[in-house]
Amino acid sequence: MRLSTSVGVFNLLATANKAEASDEYTFYLSGDLSQMAEQDSFLKSQGFSLGRSDVYPLLKECDVPRALNLIYECKVTGWWNYKDRYVKYNICTVDEFKKALEIQCSK
Repeated sequence: MRLSTSVGVFNLLATANKAEASDEYTFYLSGDLSQMAEQDSFLKSQGFSLGRSDVYPLLKECDVPRALNLIYECKVTGWWNYKDRYVKYNICTVDEFKKALEIQCSK
């Protein structure tokens, strides 16, 4: 785990009790703490506003397709957690996902 990821994980943990999810933030990012921290940091760097429920970063539902497209295209750590949503939003097909995952696993 890189130092920046560690800082992100610590940030998720440190703000967990203070965080409250607003009704507009409904989509939970997925993965372990380091994956969610990387996704949280990446999406914020891309201009997304994220909410929080305990340690879980949340997106507004209207931002989900664009955010997931960026996560998939940039292969942000934990990108593989969203297969069904990628297919739902036509970001990739099941076969394209499988091929991308095979490439990821061969690294």
